[in-house]
Amino acid sequence: MSYQAKIKRYLQVLQLLEKSKFPTITEMLDRITDSGIKVSERQLKRDIESLRAEFGVHIKYSSYQRGYFLENDEQTFPYFLKLLEFSQNMDLLKSYLKEGSNIAEIMDFEDYNSFKGLQFIRDIAFSIKQQSEINLKYKRFDGETEKEYLVQPYLLREYLNRWYVIGILSDTREIRTFGLDRIVELQDSGKRFKKDPKIDIHSLFRNIIGINISEVGKPEEIELACTFYMGNLLKTLPLHNSQKVVSETADTMVLSYKMGINFELRQRLLMMSTQAKVVKPISLKNEMEEMLAEAQNLYKND
Repeated sequence: MSYQAKIKRYLQVLQLLEKSKFPTITEMLDRITDSGIKVSERQLKRDIESLRAEFGVHIKYSSYQRGYFLENDEQTFPYFLKLLEFSQNMDLLKSYLKEGSNIAEIMDFEDYNSFKGLQFIRDIAFSIKQQSEINLKYKRFDGETEKEYLVQPYLLREYLNRWYVIGILSDTREIRTFGLDRIVELQDSGKRFKKDPKIDIHSLFRNIIGINISEVGKPEEIELACTFYMGNLLKTLPLHNSQKVVSETADTMVLSYKMGINFELRQRLLMMSTQAKVVKPISLKNEMEEMLAEAQNLYKND
């Protein structure tokens, strides 16, 4: 059976486990069959074991509930599910291309530039896994000159349809972020490195949105008072994974977060400024008021 068929089976199983309480093998088989995929009970059990062993997805069986469940794995599962969905969508696009379909008649991409640099993902991911330093020839978005860096890559991160590699400069030990769309050339230096146990880059980025950590201190308690429309929108597209609903009325929804304050957060708050306001911390509330006043003055000066 093809690899893409396996991906589709994985997706059906994981989506059912995410939405249902303790589905049985029979319920999983029914869902996969309803999606148009043929699978035996033996094959399904092999798939579950493969998800555990090869991908580290913690699928457990409860003898008390007589069904399967996902053991709490908030850091890994959402990303793995997203990658499977991405793989399935790419397979769909390839099938359209093979049929000679005009993709432009089916899909309208927001920005062609969002595809720039994707050719480097595989090599960077391999370098991260092998702990191999990479030579980057890089061109900043605000400059014409190219500059070379020797980088110890730690993490690939996506933000607003752009991909970035976060690593440590080998000479200065500074944590830096590089947009893949601005990499001119990438080469494996052939040098190995050991990750610094004192630097937890995953943790740094787990507590923020975006890619800017240079100004971020400890995560802070943040509350937003939103219109009911914006609150419901944020329920479906959370600003951050720490998002919680504090209270709801017919007109207002209060949401709380625990995250670092950075440039990207301020930008997102400005985008929502007519339908959401910062309640706390007071320092961020005052800062947003000042930024909105500056924007108002800018328009008044025309």
